[in-house]
Amino acid sequence: MVAMASEDGSDSVRATLADVRRIAATLARAFQDDPLMRYAIADAEQRRRLLPRLIALNVRYGCRYGEVYTTPGYEGAAIWLPPGQTHMTLWRILRTGMFTAPLWAPWLALRRLAVSGDHAARLHARCLTEPHWYLVQIGIEPAAQRHGIASRLIQPMLTRMDAANLPCYLETENAANIAFYQRLGFRVIAENTSPGYPPIWGMIRSSFAAGSPLLWERGAGE
Repeated sequence: MVAMASEDGSDSVRATLADVRRIAATLARAFQDDPLMRYAIADAEQRRRLLPRLIALNVRYGCRYGEVYTTPGYEGAAIWLPPGQTHMTLWRILRTGMFTAPLWAPWLALRRLAVSGDHAARLHARCLTEPHWYLVQIGIEPAAQRHGIASRLIQPMLTRMDAANLPCYLETENAANIAFYQRLGFRVIAENTSPGYPPIWGMIRSSFAAGSPLLWERGAGE
């Protein structure tokens, strides 16, 4: 890990592949009751077993092809992809170890995650085509939530983006998260409400977002 002092004096730690397991464990606990994860893996105990391995694929992807930041005690983590690399490719996904997933994860869970991921990717492509950063995933240890850790993880990156005049995109399947992101300057730019799948809200932070209309996308990918 490489510690990076942020402007507010807190430490943001750049993660490496050696940190994947611990970060994945933290994010798995953070996403245990997430609407998308509950939809993909309905049984709570099965979800508890599978999420660390599934989320490790995301963390590994971020370490290889983007930037992953955590805290010194692994209380939270954020996965970012840089401009020009914001759309995950099949080859890179396979290189993270996804090709082994059918050996240990139920087919139904993988299928639901794949279809939901495709809906999210289409929404992303529709919302923003100019160079931008992509916040793939952020999560905080449940016992450490509501102590400002998420904001401290995100803010140094937002400062970098502002200096480079670059927008940032994220999506969330949890309506409860929207207000938090709005406080950081994000704005809902589109919503996917495909029947049978959790809704997805696409959000952008930039001067572009401040003047953009809301794009309601319903049933995309059906």
